[in-house]
Amino acid sequence: MKNYYFYIFTILLQTFTSCSINKELKDEREAWNFNNWDKEFKSRAFCLCQLKGYENKNIEKKLWDNDRSYYNALAIAIFDDSLEFQVKKEINLIRLDSINSEGTYPEDLKPLYQKRNVLNHCLEFYGSKRLDSLTRMQQKYWESIPNIMNKIHEKIPTY
Repeated sequence: MKNYYFYIFTILLQTFTSCSINKELKDEREAWNFNNWDKEFKSRAFCLCQLKGYENKNIEKKLWDNDRSYYNALAIAIFDDSLEFQVKKEINLIRLDSINSEGTYPEDLKPLYQKRNVLNHCLEFYGSKRLDSLTRMQQKYWESIPNIMNKIHEKIPTY
């Protein structure tokens, strides 16, 4: 009979413990605005496209230093790895567009038009089906993260 009570007690204890863990996870996800991760993911894709699109470390540093929207701990820790490949493809498209525009403008218009088209390309990328598809594919990954803060601390230990 003692074993029976012990088993019941153990099951009840596990039930209450697991409920509190689920509540903690739910609270953490609410604190990180988990319901809007698709928007956060797309915003991070836009920011990375801009940061990397100029392929100029000085411009990238200035953007980092002067605009805090580029620093988002959640985005850096959870989104950057999955966006890296697609952003590289977008940078190649920006570079190709820049190369293809050479020689297509008269000499007097070259200073105005023969430049990288980063912002327009990144805006197009933000609203594209390419990014929507990637966003949908990543959703299962986000939902499977057991502890958001641990994931952030892996990438940014000082956060």
